[in-house]
Amino acid sequence: MPQKSYPTTNTFHLTMRQLLLLLCILLPHLLPARTIYVVSVGIAKYQYINPLRQTENDATDMAVLYRTHTTHVTLLTGKNATRQSICTTLKNVFAQAGADDVVVFFFSGHGSKGGLCAYDTRGASTCISYSEIAKIIKGSHANNKLLFIDACYAGGLRHDSNAAASAQSSFDKTEGVMLFLSSRTNETSRENPYGRNGQFTRYLLRGLKGGADNNRNRIVEAKELFDFVAANVAKATKGKQHPVMWGRFDNNMHVMNWNPKR
Repeated sequence: MPQKSYPTTNTFHLTMRQLLLLLCILLPHLLPARTIYVVSVGIAKYQYINPLRQTENDATDMAVLYRTHTTHVTLLTGKNATRQSICTTLKNVFAQAGADDVVVFFFSGHGSKGGLCAYDTRGASTCISYSEIAKIIKGSHANNKLLFIDACYAGGLRHDSNAAASAQSSFDKTEGVMLFLSSRTNETSRENPYGRNGQFTRYLLRGLKGGADNNRNRIVEAKELFDFVAANVAKATKGKQHPVMWGRFDNNMHVMNWNPKR
């Protein structure tokens, strides 16, 4: 009677290695793709309040940077950045994001201790309140939400007022939200007299492009970014401006990944 033959141990191990290799190749393609949705806003010449110089450059340069990672980038500048257009755009763009995606809101312009000034803002009472922004952000299904705010008194999001307290409570209860604010509650955000961008955005761009990548793994993490930007902004402004980062997120959150997609 012919004897049965079985695979040898070596052959079995080889087969397992082949399966593992195959999984490593296929897994990135089987997992849902992560898409980044970006709204970048910059206002220099306002309808009713004093103009700024570099804020539209800030928003444009952030949009250019993110277009190296995604096609879903919306840029609003100048008279196109009205109160209604900013809020509507944020709602519509961020509504497209799924749980595995990332949403990014960048703003550069005038700010108050209660919110952000759109092109048609007449005074602090007509700013886009932090509570409104928090509501829009909370409504997105994305698990990772990044807000970069380059505006005077940006730290006022944590100011002791009813509107700020409501917004802070909403952000604090929402997992995966990282807020990077250009200045403390009582500080103005400085423009750079020698360059194209304001001081905060200047170093934010450098950090996101790899300047903050301390361990050289081509991934910019939240704490790396804060340490890099905060130190450089404080130095450039002679201690007159101090960026603030807070929210419910991991210090190792991937803010920018420069590794090639598989």
